[in-house]
Amino acid sequence: MGDLPSMRAFCALNLDVASVRRLVDTQAAMRDHPRAPKARWVPATRMHVTLKFFGDVDVGLGPALGDAIGPLAEGERTIRVAYAGLSGFPDPGAARVVVALLDDGAGEVRRIAEGVEQAVGKLGFQREARELRPHVTLARLDRPSDVGPWLEAVRLPVAPVTLTELVLYRSDFGAAGHEYVALSRFGMTPPRGS
Repeated sequence: MGDLPSMRAFCALNLDVASVRRLVDTQAAMRDHPRAPKARWVPATRMHVTLKFFGDVDVGLGPALGDAIGPLAEGERTIRVAYAGLSGFPDPGAARVVVALLDDGAGEVRRIAEGVEQAVGKLGFQREARELRPHVTLARLDRPSDVGPWLEAVRLPVAPVTLTELVLYRSDFGAAGHEYVALSRFGMTPPRGS
């Protein structure tokens, strides 16, 4: 193999502006809490629900990935899900990442993720080994921390999260950390009466 240009890519669902604003307010409450550990806070522009991480792929695969996942958004209505709580990954007792978990009780997020798995499987991508836990990442901690007492004191928004589009992203790493560049966006239809 030659040295083909590569990119780190992933597929995600984006949140609507109102959902992002509410999560930014939640971040502010978390940051101001006396138990808050040192953290790098995820900017509003990088909030999403990851469905599949592709890893390093040939840049030439971008259009094929977009063509594979695009049809999944056709005829799909925006998804509204409640929050299931705040937690830490990989474990709340020694968390490196703080997330807002989503309650995908109706399985709508998992259904789209399964569609992504099947579509990109035809391009040779392996299925994710871990079960999908739909979430939005809010912060990355400087060191593993027990986040339970801190997160129990913070309230998530009551309003549900609205997921509005399926996006293929490229992740670029620079001096400011990761920047996400949308390679393809596929909007979903707002529910009737909105």
